[in-house]
Amino acid sequence: MVPENNVENGGRRRKGYRVAFLLVFAGAMLAESLVFLLVQMRDVALVLKEDFRIVVVKSDRVKRESAGMEEEFMSLPGTAEVSFVSRGERLRRLRETDPDLVSAVTGMVSNPMPDTFDIALDESALGNLNAWVEAAWKIKGVEEIKYKPLAATAILHALFYGHYIALSLAMALVALAALVLMTVFYRRGAASLPESLRRDRNWFFTGLAAGASAAVLSYAMVYPVKYLSPLWLWPGVLWQAAIITSGGVCAWVLSQWKNTH
Repeated sequence: MVPENNVENGGRRRKGYRVAFLLVFAGAMLAESLVFLLVQMRDVALVLKEDFRIVVVKSDRVKRESAGMEEEFMSLPGTAEVSFVSRGERLRRLRETDPDLVSAVTGMVSNPMPDTFDIALDESALGNLNAWVEAAWKIKGVEEIKYKPLAATAILHALFYGHYIALSLAMALVALAALVLMTVFYRRGAASLPESLRRDRNWFFTGLAAGASAAVLSYAMVYPVKYLSPLWLWPGVLWQAAIITSGGVCAWVLSQWKNTH
């Protein structure tokens, strides 16, 4: 017959595993969500940056070489790329995208499209877009400047959210590392670490199982979005390995602070 105290200890041990599994699972689900949002925000910011352009209309009244104006645009702080688009090229692009509109606008004149410059900006200029536009207006030969201010705001927010999530994950990793060091040097002692790793390895495996379960469930939850939007990325193997391993470490740390007697 098994002694009563052994049954109670065994029950506590099994209960401890369950509690550790659930705690690590909850933390791993949060980590999976943050990492998924991080890779998504980076992809969204990249797509928005590639799509965002400032269109500068060249004046017909001021006779200037396009090459000279292009050099002046490139000299402005924050300018990443400048390309001159002639009126003929602009009309050709419009004919490819909307031929019906071309037929309507060319009824009166052969080509009403102006000469323009397509300009891409660095991230540094997006935060102070008004200053760049103000400087661009001073360049001789500029007739009009067209851009989408809300698109620039969306890019900045996407970049900020991505940096914020990355910093939050880094701080969480630092906190976990500090907790491990506290456990090794202040709770157990470095000399007893090998024995503790051998004795409590099942706690580590419990945390691994919880982290892996969170990864599988998270993937199942976000996979349907893949068919709704082309902007879908799943965190890579290194991210998943880091989350699952961190789950194992967290469970082991919990066991060290639990088993104090």
